[in-house]
Amino acid sequence: MPVQARDVLSRAQKQLQDDTGVRWPLPELAMWLNDGARECAIHKPSSTARSVVLDLVQGTRQEIPVGDLQLMRVIRNLGAASTDANRVGGRAVRLVNRDVLDTQLPEWHSAEAHAFVPQVKHFVFDEADPRAFYVYPGNSGTGKVEALVSHAPEPIPETGVELSSYTAPIPLPDVYSNALLDYVLYRAYSKDASFAENAERASRHFQAFASTLGIKQTHENQSGPTTAGYRVTRDA
Repeated sequence: MPVQARDVLSRAQKQLQDDTGVRWPLPELAMWLNDGARECAIHKPSSTARSVVLDLVQGTRQEIPVGDLQLMRVIRNLGAASTDANRVGGRAVRLVNRDVLDTQLPEWHSAEAHAFVPQVKHFVFDEADPRAFYVYPGNSGTGKVEALVSHAPEPIPETGVELSSYTAPIPLPDVYSNALLDYVLYRAYSKDASFAENAERASRHFQAFASTLGIKQTHENQSGPTTAGYRVTRDA
């Protein structure tokens, strides 16, 4: 059974010794839980990764759906009739460095120089524009690809002062429940940071939150696509 919001909020109340929600009301703790999920999505995009089918538009520049935060990978071409539930696989798509394309095929954005076709061979990603990517050859507007994207966490409803009402699953995989708990406690103790002891507690919980994400990050590649330079030709 997925970890529910009330599981994290209950543990937070116990550690805060505020089971009745007098000093830290449940809607306030729930708000911080949502804030923590967004922080995870920013610093750890893979925590909200999902696989999607993208309908490509005509040209080289493409965008991921509204509500998604960052492209992580373009994996393969898909058949024209593919849907999220029924995907017909096609040619793999390879990441390429923009400088390689710009140097070797400087007119690759032009349909006159390089005909736009349904099938993608390469894609280009720039971390400065995380919601967009470019494809080569430019697409005819009829292609589809399978991509991995990071999406914005769905906030849990702030449903009132009864713990039993917070039955929504946490907006991240269950393994992030401890990180979310540490973030909630960090924000809770920060509320009373004028007391030296609470300021220290807040700092410890934020360090634990950051450390959890950092420890996991050391076992993964960078969140965005990465590439080494290689040669691209018209027949690649």
